Amino acid sequence: MDDEREMSVEMDVSMEVTAAATEGKVTKPETGGVASTQSKKVPQHLLEKRRLGRIKAAEEFARKLKKIGIEKQDNIHISQTGLFRVHSLINQKNYSSDYLRKDDQIFSMRERKNLRSGNVNSITNSSQPLIALPDVQDDEVKTNGDEDGLDDTADTNTIVIHPGSRSLKIGLSTDVFPLSIPSCVAIARSEQVEVPSQPRYDNDEEFMGNLQQIQSDFKERMRYYKRKIIPNSHEQVLSYNSKCQPEKIPEHNDLHRIEWIKKSDASTKVYYGEYAERCLPEGFLLRYPFANGSFNVKSPNYNSLQELLNDVVNLITFALSETKLNISKSQFSSYNVVLIIPDLFEKSYVEQMIRLLISEMDFQAVALIQESLASCYGAGLSNSTCVIDIGGSETKISCVDEGQVIQNSCIKLSYGGDDITKLFAELLLQSNFPYEDWNLNTRQGWLLAEQLKKNHITFQDADVAVQLFNFFKRNPNISGAEKYEFKLFNEVMVSPMAYFYPQILALLKPPVEVNKYVQQQLPPSRDPYTCKPDDPQSVSNLGSLSGKWYTEMSKDLDIVRKLISITDKVEALSANSSDGTASDTIVENTEEVSNYMPLDKAIIESVTNAAVLLGDNMSKLTNFYSNLLIVGGSSKVPGLDLILTDRINIWRPRLLSVSTLPVIYKKISDMVKQVESEIKKNNVESEEEIQQSRKKLIKSIKIELENYWESVDPYEHVYPITVLPPPREMDPSMLTWKGGSVFGRIKLCEELYITEMDWEMLGSRILKYKCIFDY
Repeated sequence: MDDEREMSVEMDVSMEVTAAATEGKVTKPETGGVASTQSKKVPQHLLEKRRLGRIKAAEEFARKLKKIGIEKQDNIHISQTGLFRVHSLINQKNYSSDYLRKDDQIFSMRERKNLRSGNVNSITNSSQPLIALPDVQDDEVKTNGDEDGLDDTADTNTIVIHPGSRSLKIGLSTDVFPLSIPSCVAIARSEQVEVPSQPRYDNDEEFMGNLQQIQSDFKERMRYYKRKIIPNSHEQVLSYNSKCQPEKIPEHNDLHRIEWIKKSDASTKVYYGEYAERCLPEGFLLRYPFANGSFNVKSPNYNSLQELLNDVVNLITFALSETKLNISKSQFSSYNVVLIIPDLFEKSYVEQMIRLLISEMDFQAVALIQESLASCYGAGLSNSTCVIDIGGSETKISCVDEGQVIQNSCIKLSYGGDDITKLFAELLLQSNFPYEDWNLNTRQGWLLAEQLKKNHITFQDADVAVQLFNFFKRNPNISGAEKYEFKLFNEVMVSPMAYFYPQILALLKPPVEVNKYVQQQLPPSRDPYTCKPDDPQSVSNLGSLSGKWYTEMSKDLDIVRKLISITDKVEALSANSSDGTASDTIVENTEEVSNYMPLDKAIIESVTNAAVLLGDNMSKLTNFYSNLLIVGGSSKVPGLDLILTDRINIWRPRLLSVSTLPVIYKKISDMVKQVESEIKKNNVESEEEIQQSRKKLIKSIKIELENYWESVDPYEHVYPITVLPPPREMDPSMLTWKGGSVFGRIKLCEELYITEMDWEMLGSRILKYKCIFDY
């Protein structure tokens, strides 16, 4: 009886709820079988009556539930353990949601669509909440482009920026060549100062010892290629240059005279670019905001970090306002930027540059690409490539494979084209160069040295002889010019050979006082959890500082040991370990240590480590050695590809040269893995047993190497070396920028743009998702 009574009550309750729910239904009248386009409006008093009826039905329903005893009650005996009460779970049967089912609900996708439709700035600057954004579908984006939804004006609205130590290359992605201006800012001094004199090194024993080593190597090369050298060539040069007399040229006949800026105008106190290059250091303070792939925070010419950042903003603004580009500040919000950054970048530098471009300069969006990858884009290379970038202050070597820069193959060398200029000038002065008071610290002295280096240095053996040249000496304080004739001999080839004997370049760098005050304002990036530096590091770069190079190893066993231990060093470096396996790899304060590893040996080091880290039993060695791409403004030396090929063949160990290296490497690596697995399987913990097993392994490797060399043909094929020329006779200094312009025009780039809304909401965390490299 109780069950029947409860069932009847439940039926009554359900009938009342159904009646209350159906009260609010309004049927649409049918006219002639066709539904009316407008529904009949319900009177206000009828709606209020229905609302009161629903409330009354709900109260009656709750009263009957309480009478039956099945109403919901909170357990008041359980005490609250926190500030917020725990809510009951949602009934999974009675709810539905479209959360993250539409593209406009995903932050990055919504920003991408807004960027394509050109309304990022209007949304960013509006005061409406983000949830009020419209649902922009792919077919609703109005474009005038192709079927992929790309805008025809996207290419013309993309600016590519490649900062450098000596020059800033900037231009639209549709330009054939960029606008290249000197990365220089001149600030007027309050009073005149004296320029320090240039030191001489002809009495320095260490300098002369390094110079003799280069000259002896030069003579051996000339002898090997059967080039005749006149015995008294150097004496002829000294005799002629000491007797040279100048020829006066009036100012109106000097076609290449320079309009020097001695004093600032009342309206102009700061000069940028080529105008700053013409400012004399006696009346102006010359500042270079970029150095070694980052901000020049070590320069003593800056009083604060903000002063340096202002120079960067003003320099870019000046370049964009030039006649070739003619882009004003008010138009920045309509342009996207592709920023080219170094392979081993500093995170603090990258984040500050993005903040400047987006927040300070109000560009629409910014995308990032690394220099080596951009060089491959510019050269049109899709195979595995080793990129050698010879810049003004440093030289960088990196390997690129399948569209990714191999981070642990990157090597940064602390010398570049400016050091070759200083050495060339020193050798000219030792040959009685007619310009006796030549001072590279003055603007006219440095520009003359750069011009002489550009016109005369070479690696072509046939061009090395006693030859007669001329130059024009221009003094800003004297009208007109003086024409001198002089002779050169081996200085044209000995000075660029310092790329392979860089220790002599280290002697030409005087100690510079580091601006610690500004340097502390831009500290290196640190991991937020471990507080350890998290800037990208390279095993090859750190190993090049230790001096334990492949080219310095005379035993094959030592080379094999290093090849096998590379993977362990990478793991130790990523874990920031300090155990014995990485003691020769991890170096503290690497930014303070200069790297003067020879260029040819650094290429061998980078290529070998890259092939090991890619796996496939070093089968990529052939591709890397067959695709050596040389870029950078200081790489324009005739014959550099020929001498580089020769020196790599000379210094590359035989084991790393033969084409059958992958076979023996696979055998040895399998032997090592087998021994390690046996140690783990048998749970060997005794150091003596481990050492005995390793000694047996070393003996087995020695036997395997001996058998290998016995079976190898003495004329075994070696890996060919090919230095690729710039495509279509393009200037190698513009190749990296050209790759950035190619990157800015492909469809992938629009997914990598970082907008102001991205940066304000996520900061540097957005770089983990909008970069094609690991950040």
